[in-house]
Amino acid sequence: MPEDILDNVKELLNKEIGDKKVLVQIKRAAENNEAISNYERNYVRTLIEDLRKPPEPEIEITLEKPTEISSPQEQISSVIPQLQTSTIVAHKPRDKTNIKVIIGSAAIAVAIIAAVILGTNGIDVGPGGSIITPSSGLLDLDQSSYNKGDIISISGKSETSLGNTISLSIENAGSELIWAEDIKIKNSGEYSTLAIAGGPGWENSGTFTLKMEHGSEDEQITFSFKN
Repeated sequence: MPEDILDNVKELLNKEIGDKKVLVQIKRAAENNEAISNYERNYVRTLIEDLRKPPEPEIEITLEKPTEISSPQEQISSVIPQLQTSTIVAHKPRDKTNIKVIIGSAAIAVAIIAAVILGTNGIDVGPGGSIITPSSGLLDLDQSSYNKGDIISISGKSETSLGNTISLSIENAGSELIWAEDIKIKNSGEYSTLAIAGGPGWENSGTFTLKMEHGSEDEQITFSFKN
């Protein structure tokens, strides 16, 4: 990994930006001169670009003092039309999301989505009652469920010395291949990489399948994805 990218990882860790566990893994791989996937490189580059982008200036809003009116009811009636057409815009945060608060006569509906994992005898249950396959030593995930845009940390340990690369792939709920990568295995048989939960093939929620192939080894586990 180029030295400047290693410096970027250290800067992100010092400023506590990004997923600490993922960044520590990338830093360790860089210092040991181990292979680093394109997903890891893109993850660091995106965080650094966002960190170094200058924030947008804050917009000040001045509300004119309403004309004095004789009765409280008339005061309320005069203020409501002003609020209905007012938009308060906050300066742009680090996650590139503009926060806009629109005040109107209609009520503001807030949708809260909660992902609940039920455990039955060590088996996770995903959306719609789908069974989430438990991980094994050959192939592991850091979580049993992910949302759109999450970083998926994949790791494992091969028990055979046949070949120095291992093939990984992800299929969506419709059995379509949506991600694949060949990973170099360490001398100890261990391997690890990152994937991003998003892009073509990730449009629908459901139970997704992660597969590993290496010589005679053929392992797969499932996880829950919510778009």
